[in-house]
Amino acid sequence: MHKYDYSFLDNFPLPESLTGLLACLKGMQEKYEREARETRQEVKAEPPAALPKQLLAAYEASGAEPLLLVPCAALDALCSLPEGKSSTRAAIELALGMLCKSGYTMCRYFQLEEMIYRYLYFYRRAFDRARSHWEQNGSEYLYYIEMFLSLLYLCGQDKPKAARRSTKRAAIEALVLGSEVPISKAEICAALPDVSPTTVEAALGAMVRSGSARKVGAARAARYIRA
Repeated sequence: MHKYDYSFLDNFPLPESLTGLLACLKGMQEKYEREARETRQEVKAEPPAALPKQLLAAYEASGAEPLLLVPCAALDALCSLPEGKSSTRAAIELALGMLCKSGYTMCRYFQLEEMIYRYLYFYRRAFDRARSHWEQNGSEYLYYIEMFLSLLYLCGQDKPKAARRSTKRAAIEALVLGSEVPISKAEICAALPDVSPTTVEAALGAMVRSGSARKVGAARAARYIRA
């Protein structure tokens, strides 16, 4: 029976390539924090219902670097769940949520599933090598850690503009949802001078459609408040 034990990470020998990836990802997070201090969006990481309790307990008990720990937990989750796209998606969402809660908040914008399918051949090769003899606790985590962190790095390089747009939208949402009185588009633009009126209008429309906010009045008299 597989044992979920991440204590080996305490003295995990890091190859030079992995050390470089860790440094790059930490640098990305520092840059993101400098550029996005206004967002207060909370990221929830609900574990799949079928995930073994021992896995979650082992993850919570480990004090290892999250960038090393999360790929190990993701690999174990994938090996524990039935094979298929839904299990892959659940494990990815869990991993990104864990990283966000551990301080790597830039990961909320990463399209990791899309990146996996873009490099599916290399991902599957790393996954298959890592999960060999999994039931007998023979997993070679290093293969999966390297692939996971490489894909995170590519996500960070691939989606910088989307992250900036999402950060601005989060700031708009925070203003509307945090206001005790209806707030106008002009007031939002005045409070967020670096956000264009077009972006404000698009964000307000999305909030109304999703039901998180409601529109009061019409035309220039329109105001918005949380629903």
